[in-house]
Amino acid sequence: MNRTTMGFIYTGMAYLMVGVGLGLYISIDSSARILVPVHAHVNLVGFVMFTIFGISYHILPRFRGRPLYSEGMAWLQFWAANVSLAGFLVFTATKLYWGVGSDLRAVFAALLALSFVLFVYNMGRTMIQVPPQQH
Repeated sequence: MNRTTMGFIYTGMAYLMVGVGLGLYISIDSSARILVPVHAHVNLVGFVMFTIFGISYHILPRFRGRPLYSEGMAWLQFWAANVSLAGFLVFTATKLYWGVGSDLRAVFAALLALSFVLFVYNMGRTMIQVPPQQH
């Protein structure tokens, strides 16, 4: 498996552990229930989506019998998704606790959405069969 696939899978597992830890903290300290949205995003985006990205980058090109359209774009998506999710989580937590950070949270959310668009574009270009040109 290539570095992007492994990066997404390992990072997804790390986010799973963060989500489990945060869930335990929330269950122990009832005042931490305010962090439920952060817990949900860590688990759903961090674990589920990152794992799906990693598996997709490995399997879908093979299913199609074609190489990935752009490994560089996949690596860019990996870093954009990680930085943006981490920033989104931090500024969501600060917004929930202290009421600050909403503008920065929106910036990180937009970058996260852009990383998803990069994935869809890269997979779309990989999966579309372009017929050879007839002369």
